[in-house]
Amino acid sequence: METIKNMYHETLFGSPAIAANAAKPLLTFIAGALNKDQAKSEDQQSAQKAKLALLVGHDSNIASLLAALKTKDYTLPGQYERTPISGAVVFQRWHDKKTDKDLMKIEYVYPTAKQIRNNTPLSLKNPPQRVTLQIEGCETDKQGFCPMDTFTQVLQKDLQG
Repeated sequence: METIKNMYHETLFGSPAIAANAAKPLLTFIAGALNKDQAKSEDQQSAQKAKLALLVGHDSNIASLLAALKTKDYTLPGQYERTPISGAVVFQRWHDKKTDKDLMKIEYVYPTAKQIRNNTPLSLKNPPQRVTLQIEGCETDKQGFCPMDTFTQVLQKDLQG
């Protein structure tokens, strides 16, 4: 059943042409939320000032977002689905004081199939899983960080299609 669902999502939301169009509003918001030069809307400007900006969607939104970003192949240990229920894509903007460089880290945070099946509350003792994602053109270091300026360039290229 998981194979069928994964193929359905891959076919419907994962094709590059569909993903680019479906995810464009979300990618545009993310670009503005992370880069003040691209923050054109009031929402993007507010997100610029916030310590945390939360966007809520569906597994189909995540599937098209990851396809539009040209995410490299990934596996989610303990999970059968590529975009499980209650999953989250987390964009983390960091600053390295030693190098005075901004960095980007993208993680997929998700519950395991067992946590979902058993309706187990997530906690510090029973946390969700996390996998660092890599996108094409934005190589990451050992800790999963990509230079922010490289990420911004890749994101702009993806938005231009």
